[in-house]
Amino acid sequence: MIRQLSDKDAVREDVIKGNTKIIVASMYFDRELQIENDLEKIEQVLLHAKNTGVIIATDTNDRSALWYDRVTNKLGRILEEFMTTKQLFFLNEESSDTTFRNGIGKSYIDLTIINPQLLSSITGS
Repeated sequence: MIRQLSDKDAVREDVIKGNTKIIVASMYFDRELQIENDLEKIEQVLLHAKNTGVIIATDTNDRSALWYDRVTNKLGRILEEFMTTKQLFFLNEESSDTTFRNGIGKSYIDLTIINPQLLSSITGS
């Protein structure tokens, strides 16, 4: 575990198998806190990773039509811009099954995000 990059809402680890190393993170974006705090945590993971692949599984609480939700909220637009600026990609696929549902409703707020280094190893390009 990368202790300096982990806290109550985020755990990050270096995963090494053979000669392959990736940074894996699980994050929760608390709706009561500023999204910029969570984006800074992602930025720190990317800086730590340098040229290593990164995969982030996150409960963003952010909605965007980009990741197949029916609406885009303010936080979703902020996350879209951040991901574009940092050249990050989401692996979620369009599906009739949402990533989150409760008695109030359903949405696609859970994302799997990767960096270009991991994308190229997945696609082989």
